[in-house]
Amino acid sequence: MEMHEYLDTLSEQIRCKKARPMVVEEIENHINDQAEAYIKDGMEKDAAWDKAVTEMGDPVEAGVALDRVHRPRMQWELVILIALLSLAGLVIQIVIFKTGCLSNDSNVTTVRDDFIVNAVLNTLIGLAVIAVVCALDYSFLGKHPVAVWWAGCICLLVCHFVQNSLPYSLRFTLGYYIVTFMTPMFAAVVFCYRGKGMKGLLKCILLYAVAILTAVRAFLTAGGVVELSIAALFILTIAILKGWFGEKKAGRLALIWIPAVVLPGILTASAFRTEGGALLSDYQAARIRAIVTQSEESYYIKTIKEEMDHVSLLGNKELPLESLPAIQNDYVVTSMLTYFGVIFTVAVLAIAAYFLWKAFRLSFKQKNQLGSMISLGCVCLLFVKSMLYLLSNIAVFNVFAQMSMPFLSYGLGNAVVNGVLVGLLLSVYRNTDIVSEKRIRSRYVFRSPIQKI
Repeated sequence: MEMHEYLDTLSEQIRCKKARPMVVEEIENHINDQAEAYIKDGMEKDAAWDKAVTEMGDPVEAGVALDRVHRPRMQWELVILIALLSLAGLVIQIVIFKTGCLSNDSNVTTVRDDFIVNAVLNTLIGLAVIAVVCALDYSFLGKHPVAVWWAGCICLLVCHFVQNSLPYSLRFTLGYYIVTFMTPMFAAVVFCYRGKGMKGLLKCILLYAVAILTAVRAFLTAGGVVELSIAALFILTIAILKGWFGEKKAGRLALIWIPAVVLPGILTASAFRTEGGALLSDYQAARIRAIVTQSEESYYIKTIKEEMDHVSLLGNKELPLESLPAIQNDYVVTSMLTYFGVIFTVAVLAIAAYFLWKAFRLSFKQKNQLGSMISLGCVCLLFVKSMLYLLSNIAVFNVFAQMSMPFLSYGLGNAVVNGVLVGLLLSVYRNTDIVSEKRIRSRYVFRSPIQKI
Protein backbone atom coordinates (compact mmCIF):
# COMPACT_ATOMS: atom_id res chain seq x y z
CA MET A 1 0.00 0.00 0.00
CA GLU A 2 1.36 3.41 -0.96
CA MET A 3 1.79 6.03 1.74
CA HIS A 4 -0.95 8.39 0.53
CA GLU A 5 -3.45 5.50 0.40
CA TYR A 6 -2.43 4.44 3.89
CA LEU A 7 -2.83 7.97 5.25
CA ASP A 8 -6.21 8.46 3.54
CA THR A 9 -7.55 5.23 5.03
CA LEU A 10 -6.16 6.08 8.46
CA SER A 11 -7.59 9.61 8.46
CA GLU A 12 -11.06 8.32 7.54
CA GLN A 13 -11.18 6.54 10.91
CA ILE A 14 -10.73 9.79 12.85
CA ARG A 15 -14.08 11.40 13.50
CA CYS A 16 -12.82 14.81 14.60
CA LYS A 17 -12.09 16.73 11.40
CA LYS A 18 -9.92 19.29 13.18
CA ALA A 19 -7.63 16.52 14.44
CA ARG A 20 -7.11 14.82 11.07
CA PRO A 21 -4.42 17.16 9.63
CA MET A 22 -2.37 16.96 12.84
CA VAL A 23 -2.56 13.15 13.00
CA VAL A 24 -1.80 12.69 9.29
CA GLU A 25 1.20 15.01 9.55
CA GLU A 26 2.48 13.12 12.59
CA ILE A 27 2.17 9.70 10.94
CA GLU A 28 3.60 10.96 7.64
CA ASN A 29 6.67 12.35 9.42
CA HIS A 30 7.16 9.06 11.22
CA ILE A 31 6.98 7.09 7.95
CA ASN A 32 9.42 9.49 6.26
CA ASP A 33 11.91 9.21 9.12
CA GLN A 34 11.69 5.42 9.15
CA ALA A 35 12.07 5.17 5.37
CA GLU A 36 15.11 7.45 5.37
CA ALA A 37 16.70 5.29 8.08
CA TYR A 38 16.20 2.18 5.92
CA ILE A 39 17.69 3.93 2.89
CA LYS A 40 20.77 4.92 4.90
CA ASP A 41 21.16 1.24 5.87
CA GLY A 42 21.42 0.37 2.18
CA MET A 43 17.85 -0.62 1.36
CA GLU A 44 16.43 0.36 -2.02
CA LYS A 45 14.16 3.42 -2.01
CA ASP A 46 10.89 1.71 -3.01
CA ALA A 47 11.48 -1.20 -0.66
CA ALA A 48 12.30 1.21 2.17
CA TRP A 49 9.04 3.12 1.71
CA ASP A 50 6.98 -0.08 1.48
CA LYS A 51 8.54 -1.47 4.65
CA ALA A 52 8.08 1.80 6.55
CA VAL A 53 4.38 1.87 5.63
CA THR A 54 3.88 -1.82 6.41
CA GLU A 55 5.42 -1.49 9.86
CA MET A 56 2.79 1.09 10.79
CA GLY A 57 0.26 -1.72 10.93
CA ASP A 58 -3.27 -1.94 9.61
CA PRO A 59 -4.48 1.61 8.76
CA VAL A 60 -8.00 0.95 10.06
CA GLU A 61 -6.81 -0.36 13.42
CA ALA A 62 -4.24 2.41 13.75
CA GLY A 63 -6.84 5.04 12.82
CA VAL A 64 -9.35 3.72 15.36
CA ALA A 65 -6.67 3.77 18.08
CA LEU A 66 -5.70 7.35 17.19
CA ASP A 67 -9.37 8.36 17.10
CA ARG A 68 -9.68 7.40 20.76
CA VAL A 69 -6.82 9.74 21.59
CA HIS A 70 -7.41 12.70 19.29
CA ARG A 71 -10.92 13.80 20.17
CA PRO A 72 -12.51 16.53 22.26
CA ARG A 73 -12.26 15.85 25.98
CA MET A 74 -14.51 17.80 28.31
CA GLN A 75 -13.26 18.50 31.83
CA TRP A 76 -16.43 17.40 33.59
CA GLU A 77 -14.99 18.03 37.05
CA LEU A 78 -14.61 21.72 36.18
CA VAL A 79 -18.09 21.76 34.66
CA ILE A 80 -19.56 20.46 37.93
CA LEU A 81 -17.65 23.08 39.92
CA ILE A 82 -18.91 25.81 37.57
CA ALA A 83 -22.49 24.61 38.04
CA LEU A 84 -22.13 24.58 41.84
CA LEU A 85 -20.65 28.08 41.95
CA SER A 86 -23.30 29.44 39.60
CA LEU A 87 -26.02 27.91 41.73
CA ALA A 88 -24.51 29.40 44.89
CA GLY A 89 -24.38 32.82 43.24
CA LEU A 90 -27.99 32.56 42.13
CA VAL A 91 -29.14 31.53 45.61
CA ILE A 92 -27.47 34.48 47.34
CA GLN A 93 -28.81 36.91 44.72
CA ILE A 94 -32.37 35.62 45.18
CA VAL A 95 -31.98 35.94 48.95
CA ILE A 96 -30.76 39.53 48.57
CA PHE A 97 -33.70 40.52 46.39
CA LYS A 98 -36.28 38.70 48.53
CA THR A 99 -34.93 40.11 51.77
CA GLY A 100 -34.90 43.74 50.72
CA CYS A 101 -35.74 45.58 47.53
CA LEU A 102 -32.82 47.49 46.03
CA SER A 103 -34.98 50.11 44.39
CA ASN A 104 -36.97 53.12 45.51
CA ASP A 105 -39.88 52.08 43.31
CA SER A 106 -43.19 52.10 45.17
CA ASN A 107 -44.20 48.76 43.69
CA VAL A 108 -41.75 46.77 45.79
CA THR A 109 -43.05 43.31 44.90
CA THR A 110 -42.88 43.89 41.15
CA VAL A 111 -39.37 45.32 41.30
CA ARG A 112 -38.18 42.50 43.55
CA ASP A 113 -39.59 39.85 41.22
CA ASP A 114 -38.01 41.59 38.22
CA PHE A 115 -34.61 41.49 39.90
CA ILE A 116 -35.00 37.79 40.65
CA VAL A 117 -36.01 37.01 37.06
CA ASN A 118 -33.02 39.00 35.83
CA ALA A 119 -30.73 37.09 38.19
CA VAL A 120 -31.95 33.77 36.80
CA LEU A 121 -31.63 34.97 33.21
CA ASN A 122 -28.14 36.36 33.81
CA THR A 123 -27.00 33.05 35.27
CA LEU A 124 -28.42 31.10 32.32
CA ILE A 125 -26.87 33.54 29.83
CA GLY A 126 -23.51 33.22 31.57
CA LEU A 127 -23.68 29.43 31.34
CA ALA A 128 -24.70 29.71 27.68
CA VAL A 129 -21.69 31.97 26.98
CA ILE A 130 -19.43 29.40 28.63
CA ALA A 131 -20.89 26.64 26.44
CA VAL A 132 -20.56 28.66 23.21
CA VAL A 133 -16.97 29.78 23.85
CA CYS A 134 -16.03 26.27 24.97
CA ALA A 135 -17.25 24.91 21.62
CA LEU A 136 -14.97 27.32 19.72
CA ASP A 137 -11.39 26.62 18.72
CA TYR A 138 -9.37 28.87 21.02
CA SER A 139 -6.41 28.90 18.57
CA PHE A 140 -8.09 31.70 16.58
CA LEU A 141 -6.65 34.03 19.25
CA GLY A 142 -3.18 33.26 17.92
CA LYS A 143 -3.86 34.45 14.36
CA HIS A 144 -3.93 38.24 14.73
CA PRO A 145 -3.10 39.03 18.37
CA VAL A 146 -1.23 42.30 17.85
CA ALA A 147 -3.93 43.76 15.62
CA VAL A 148 -6.61 42.85 18.17
CA TRP A 149 -4.47 44.33 20.95
CA TRP A 150 -4.25 47.69 19.15
CA ALA A 151 -7.99 47.49 18.48
CA GLY A 152 -8.58 47.08 22.22
CA CYS A 153 -6.52 50.18 22.99
CA ILE A 154 -8.46 52.16 20.38
CA CYS A 155 -11.75 50.97 21.88
CA LEU A 156 -10.63 52.23 25.30
CA LEU A 157 -9.93 55.66 23.85
CA VAL A 158 -13.29 55.70 22.06
CA CYS A 159 -15.04 54.79 25.33
CA HIS A 160 -13.27 57.68 27.02
CA PHE A 161 -14.42 60.25 24.48
CA VAL A 162 -18.02 59.02 24.17
CA GLN A 163 -18.65 58.02 27.79
CA ASN A 164 -20.92 60.99 28.49
CA SER A 165 -23.26 59.83 25.73
CA LEU A 166 -23.36 56.23 26.96
CA PRO A 167 -26.12 54.85 29.22
CA TYR A 168 -25.25 55.29 32.87
CA SER A 169 -25.08 51.50 33.37
CA LEU A 170 -22.29 51.26 30.77
CA ARG A 171 -20.41 54.47 31.50
CA PHE A 172 -18.21 53.00 34.21
CA THR A 173 -18.15 49.35 33.13
CA LEU A 174 -17.51 49.19 29.39
CA GLY A 175 -13.83 50.08 29.71
CA TYR A 176 -13.48 47.53 32.50
CA TYR A 177 -14.93 44.79 30.32
CA ILE A 178 -12.64 45.68 27.41
CA VAL A 179 -9.58 45.52 29.66
CA THR A 180 -10.74 42.14 30.97
CA PHE A 181 -10.96 40.73 27.44
CA MET A 182 -7.46 42.04 26.71
CA THR A 183 -5.87 39.70 29.25
CA PRO A 184 -6.17 36.46 27.22
CA MET A 185 -5.21 38.49 24.15
CA PHE A 186 -1.97 39.51 25.86
CA ALA A 187 -1.19 35.83 26.35
CA ALA A 188 -1.57 35.39 22.58
CA VAL A 189 0.67 38.44 21.98
CA VAL A 190 3.40 36.91 24.16
CA PHE A 191 3.05 33.62 22.28
CA CYS A 192 3.39 35.53 19.01
CA TYR A 193 6.78 37.01 20.02
CA ARG A 194 8.23 33.84 21.56
CA GLY A 195 11.68 32.86 20.35
CA LYS A 196 12.57 36.43 19.35
CA GLY A 197 14.89 37.17 22.25
CA MET A 198 15.17 40.55 23.90
CA LYS A 199 13.48 42.31 20.96
CA GLY A 200 10.42 40.13 21.36
CA LEU A 201 10.28 40.81 25.09
CA LEU A 202 10.64 44.57 24.58
CA LYS A 203 7.78 44.53 22.06
CA CYS A 204 5.57 42.71 24.59
CA ILE A 205 6.48 45.22 27.30
CA LEU A 206 5.78 48.15 24.98
CA LEU A 207 2.37 46.80 23.98
CA TYR A 208 1.59 46.11 27.63
CA ALA A 209 2.64 49.63 28.67
CA VAL A 210 0.57 51.25 25.91
CA ALA A 211 -2.54 49.38 27.03
CA ILE A 212 -2.01 50.18 30.72
CA LEU A 213 -1.40 53.88 30.11
CA THR A 214 -4.40 54.05 27.79
CA ALA A 215 -6.60 52.32 30.35
CA VAL A 216 -5.44 54.60 33.19
CA ARG A 217 -6.37 57.72 31.26
CA ALA A 218 -9.44 56.35 29.47
CA PHE A 219 -11.79 55.11 32.17
CA LEU A 220 -12.58 55.79 35.79
CA THR A 221 -12.23 52.45 37.56
CA ALA A 222 -8.78 51.34 38.73
CA GLY A 223 -9.75 47.71 39.33
CA GLY A 224 -9.43 46.67 35.70
CA VAL A 225 -5.99 48.29 35.38
CA VAL A 226 -4.72 46.47 38.47
CA GLU A 227 -6.17 43.16 37.32
CA LEU A 228 -4.66 43.44 33.82
CA SER A 229 -1.30 44.57 35.25
CA ILE A 230 -0.98 41.61 37.60
CA ALA A 231 -2.20 39.06 35.05
CA ALA A 232 0.12 40.44 32.33
CA LEU A 233 3.12 40.33 34.68
CA PHE A 234 2.29 36.74 35.52
CA ILE A 235 2.05 35.83 31.82
CA LEU A 236 5.39 37.48 31.02
CA THR A 237 7.05 35.82 34.02
CA ILE A 238 5.91 32.38 32.93
CA ALA A 239 7.07 33.03 29.36
CA ILE A 240 10.52 34.14 30.56
CA LEU A 241 10.86 31.10 32.83
CA LYS A 242 9.97 28.90 29.86
CA GLY A 243 12.91 30.42 27.98
CA TRP A 244 10.77 32.03 25.28
CA PHE A 245 12.91 35.19 25.26
CA GLY A 246 16.38 33.73 25.74
CA GLU A 247 18.46 32.06 28.41
CA LYS A 248 19.26 35.16 30.50
CA LYS A 249 16.16 34.75 32.60
CA ALA A 250 17.24 36.72 35.69
CA GLY A 251 17.93 39.90 33.74
CA ARG A 252 14.70 39.66 31.82
CA LEU A 253 12.70 39.08 34.99
CA ALA A 254 14.32 42.17 36.50
CA LEU A 255 13.36 44.11 33.37
CA ILE A 256 9.67 43.56 33.98
CA TRP A 257 9.51 43.45 37.76
CA ILE A 258 11.61 46.50 38.63
CA PRO A 259 9.28 48.87 36.72
CA ALA A 260 6.32 46.99 38.20
CA VAL A 261 7.56 48.00 41.65
CA VAL A 262 8.94 51.45 40.84
CA LEU A 263 5.99 52.82 38.83
CA PRO A 264 3.38 52.21 41.56
CA GLY A 265 5.75 54.01 43.92
CA ILE A 266 5.87 57.00 41.57
CA LEU A 267 2.07 57.05 41.30
CA THR A 268 1.73 56.81 45.07
CA ALA A 269 4.12 59.71 45.55
CA SER A 270 2.18 61.70 42.97
CA ALA A 271 -1.08 61.00 44.79
CA PHE A 272 0.31 62.47 48.01
CA ARG A 273 2.13 65.43 46.50
CA THR A 274 -0.80 66.76 44.46
CA GLU A 275 -4.53 66.33 44.00
CA GLY A 276 -3.86 64.43 40.80
CA GLY A 277 -1.83 66.33 38.24
CA ALA A 278 -0.46 64.97 35.00
CA LEU A 279 -0.25 61.38 36.16
CA LEU A 280 -3.50 60.94 38.05
CA SER A 281 -6.96 62.41 38.21
CA ASP A 282 -8.29 63.64 41.56
CA TYR A 283 -10.43 60.50 41.83
CA GLN A 284 -7.48 58.15 41.22
CA ALA A 285 -5.23 60.07 43.65
CA ALA A 286 -7.90 59.77 46.35
CA ARG A 287 -8.15 56.04 45.77
CA ILE A 288 -4.40 55.54 46.16
CA ARG A 289 -4.33 57.60 49.36
CA ALA A 290 -7.14 55.44 50.71
CA ILE A 291 -5.12 52.26 50.11
CA VAL A 292 -2.02 53.58 51.84
CA THR A 293 -3.46 55.52 54.76
CA GLN A 294 -6.74 53.67 55.39
CA SER A 295 -8.09 57.14 56.17
CA GLU A 296 -11.60 58.48 56.47
CA GLU A 297 -11.94 57.96 52.71
CA SER A 298 -12.20 54.21 53.48
CA TYR A 299 -15.76 54.48 54.79
CA TYR A 300 -16.75 51.04 53.50
CA ILE A 301 -13.91 49.32 55.35
CA LYS A 302 -15.25 50.65 58.65
CA THR A 303 -18.79 49.65 57.69
CA ILE A 304 -17.78 46.09 56.79
CA LYS A 305 -15.83 45.73 60.03
CA GLU A 306 -18.97 46.64 61.93
CA GLU A 307 -20.91 44.01 59.97
CA MET A 308 -18.20 41.41 60.70
CA ASP A 309 -18.71 41.88 64.43
CA HIS A 310 -22.13 40.23 64.09
CA VAL A 311 -21.08 37.27 61.91
CA SER A 312 -21.80 33.78 63.27
CA LEU A 313 -21.12 30.24 62.11
CA LEU A 314 -24.67 29.68 60.87
CA GLY A 315 -25.57 33.28 60.02
CA ASN A 316 -28.10 35.70 61.46
CA LYS A 317 -30.39 35.88 58.40
CA GLU A 318 -29.77 39.60 57.99
CA LEU A 319 -28.20 41.56 55.14
CA PRO A 320 -26.22 44.83 55.18
CA LEU A 321 -28.81 46.53 52.98
CA GLU A 322 -28.79 49.88 54.75
CA SER A 323 -25.04 50.33 55.15
CA LEU A 324 -23.53 48.99 51.89
CA PRO A 325 -24.68 49.90 48.37
CA ALA A 326 -25.13 47.39 45.52
CA ILE A 327 -24.45 44.35 47.71
CA GLN A 328 -25.65 42.06 44.92
CA ASN A 329 -22.61 43.23 42.89
CA ASP A 330 -19.89 44.48 45.19
CA TYR A 331 -20.52 42.77 48.54
CA VAL A 332 -21.76 39.26 47.86
CA VAL A 333 -19.21 37.62 50.19
CA THR A 334 -20.05 40.09 52.96
CA SER A 335 -23.73 39.29 52.45
CA MET A 336 -23.06 35.53 52.59
CA LEU A 337 -21.17 35.94 55.84
CA THR A 338 -23.89 37.97 57.51
CA TYR A 339 -26.87 36.01 56.21
CA PHE A 340 -25.67 32.38 55.77
CA GLY A 341 -22.73 32.44 58.18
CA VAL A 342 -19.12 31.34 58.14
CA ILE A 343 -19.68 27.65 57.35
CA PHE A 344 -21.68 28.26 54.16
CA THR A 345 -19.35 31.05 53.00
CA VAL A 346 -16.19 29.01 53.58
CA ALA A 347 -17.74 26.09 51.70
CA VAL A 348 -18.53 28.27 48.66
CA LEU A 349 -15.09 29.88 48.69
CA ALA A 350 -13.46 26.46 49.05
CA ILE A 351 -15.23 25.31 45.87
CA ALA A 352 -14.01 28.46 44.09
CA ALA A 353 -10.45 27.88 45.35
CA TYR A 354 -10.50 24.26 44.22
CA PHE A 355 -11.78 25.33 40.79
CA LEU A 356 -8.87 27.78 40.39
CA TRP A 357 -6.31 25.27 41.67
CA LYS A 358 -7.59 22.58 39.31
CA ALA A 359 -7.56 25.02 36.39
CA PHE A 360 -3.96 26.04 37.19
CA ARG A 361 -2.81 22.41 37.20
CA LEU A 362 -4.51 21.64 33.90
CA SER A 363 -3.05 24.80 32.33
CA PHE A 364 0.51 23.91 33.30
CA LYS A 365 0.06 20.42 31.86
CA GLN A 366 -0.99 21.69 28.42
CA LYS A 367 1.37 20.54 25.66
CA ASN A 368 0.22 23.27 23.32
CA GLN A 369 2.07 26.41 24.37
CA LEU A 370 -0.56 28.85 23.08
CA GLY A 371 -3.29 26.96 24.92
CA SER A 372 -1.21 26.79 28.07
CA MET A 373 -0.49 30.53 28.05
CA ILE A 374 -4.09 31.57 27.28
CA SER A 375 -5.52 29.31 29.97
CA LEU A 376 -2.92 30.48 32.51
CA GLY A 377 -3.79 34.08 31.69
CA CYS A 378 -7.51 33.41 32.20
CA VAL A 379 -6.94 31.55 35.48
CA CYS A 380 -4.63 34.26 36.76
CA LEU A 381 -7.18 36.96 35.95
CA LEU A 382 -9.98 35.02 37.66
CA PHE A 383 -7.71 34.52 40.68
CA VAL A 384 -6.78 38.21 40.87
CA LYS A 385 -10.43 39.27 40.50
CA SER A 386 -11.45 36.84 43.24
CA MET A 387 -8.69 37.85 45.66
CA LEU A 388 -9.24 41.59 45.26
CA TYR A 389 -12.97 41.09 45.70
CA LEU A 390 -12.51 38.86 48.76
CA LEU A 391 -10.07 41.27 50.42
CA SER A 392 -12.49 44.15 49.92
CA ASN A 393 -15.37 42.07 51.33
CA ILE A 394 -13.52 41.18 54.54
CA ALA A 395 -12.39 44.78 55.17
CA VAL A 396 -8.72 44.48 54.22
CA PHE A 397 -9.23 47.28 51.70
CA ASN A 398 -12.03 48.63 49.56
CA VAL A 399 -10.90 51.06 46.90
CA PHE A 400 -11.75 49.57 43.51
CA ALA A 401 -15.14 50.38 42.03
CA GLN A 402 -17.02 48.06 39.66
CA MET A 403 -15.45 44.85 40.97
CA SER A 404 -17.15 41.50 40.59
CA MET A 405 -16.74 38.04 42.04
CA PRO A 406 -16.74 35.38 39.31
CA PHE A 407 -19.95 33.29 39.38
CA LEU A 408 -21.36 35.10 42.42
CA SER A 409 -21.91 38.76 41.50
CA TYR A 410 -25.12 40.00 39.89
CA GLY A 411 -25.20 41.57 36.44
CA LEU A 412 -25.41 40.61 32.78
CA GLY A 413 -22.03 42.16 31.99
CA ASN A 414 -20.35 40.20 34.78
CA ALA A 415 -21.97 36.98 33.60
CA VAL A 416 -20.83 37.49 30.00
CA VAL A 417 -17.26 38.62 30.79
CA ASN A 418 -16.58 35.86 33.30
CA GLY A 419 -18.35 33.41 30.99
CA VAL A 420 -15.90 34.22 28.20
CA LEU A 421 -12.91 33.66 30.50
CA VAL A 422 -14.23 30.35 31.82
CA GLY A 423 -15.32 29.29 28.33
CA LEU A 424 -11.78 29.90 27.02
CA LEU A 425 -10.42 27.72 29.81
CA LEU A 426 -12.72 24.86 28.89
CA SER A 427 -11.99 25.35 25.19
CA VAL A 428 -8.27 24.92 25.81
CA TYR A 429 -8.79 21.78 27.88
CA ARG A 430 -11.35 20.39 25.42
CA ASN A 431 -9.00 20.79 22.45
CA THR A 432 -5.87 19.46 24.15
CA ASP A 433 -5.48 16.52 21.76
CA ILE A 434 -6.89 18.28 18.69
CA VAL A 435 -5.09 21.58 18.11
CA SER A 436 -1.53 21.35 16.84
CA GLU A 437 0.86 24.13 17.75
CA LYS A 438 2.52 23.84 14.35
CA ARG A 439 -0.74 24.85 12.69
CA ILE A 440 -1.30 27.96 14.77
CA ARG A 441 -0.32 30.88 12.59
CA SER A 442 0.75 34.21 14.04
CA ARG A 443 -0.09 36.76 11.37
CA TYR A 444 -1.29 40.35 11.44
CA VAL A 445 -4.15 42.11 9.72
CA PHE A 446 -1.89 45.12 9.18
CA ARG A 447 1.74 45.98 9.63
CA SER A 448 1.96 47.00 13.28
CA PRO A 449 4.31 49.84 14.22
CA ILE A 450 5.81 47.54 16.84
CA GLN A 451 6.86 45.15 14.07
CA LYS A 452 9.30 47.72 12.72
CA ILE A 453 11.23 48.04 15.98
